[in-house]
Amino acid sequence: MKEEAGKWFKQALEDLATAKDTIATGHYYASAFWAEQAAEKALKALLIDKGKIERTHDLNELLDIIKEEIGLPVDEIRNEVNKLTLHYTISRYPDAANTIPYSLYTEEDAEELVKKAEKVIEWVKQNLR
Repeated sequence: MKEEAGKWFKQALEDLATAKDTIATGHYYASAFWAEQAAEKALKALLIDKGKIERTHDLNELLDIIKEEIGLPVDEIRNEVNKLTLHYTISRYPDAANTIPYSLYTEEDAEELVKKAEKVIEWVKQNLR
């Protein structure tokens, strides 16, 4: 793994730990955001390792680039990415989901999003080898 990709992957793991920590403190909206960030940084680590730099926050777009330009099948994690990508915005901005983010999420929501991020990270890990 390229050094820069390794940095991105390590940060993805730290973001995942933060997502878990914020569940414990009851900040479920923050957990949703950090779960999305963990998946995003993991996917970007894979792209960086393959010589691609992408600035988008759209996880589906990142998956499409991985599929089209790197040639990896991505269907295995498409559902996880579909569920995670929108939380980049709605977990932070009151006008994104027409409600205050902290009131939108439950513990169950946060735990589900963390599991989805874990699956994306595991998939990336397998493809970084």
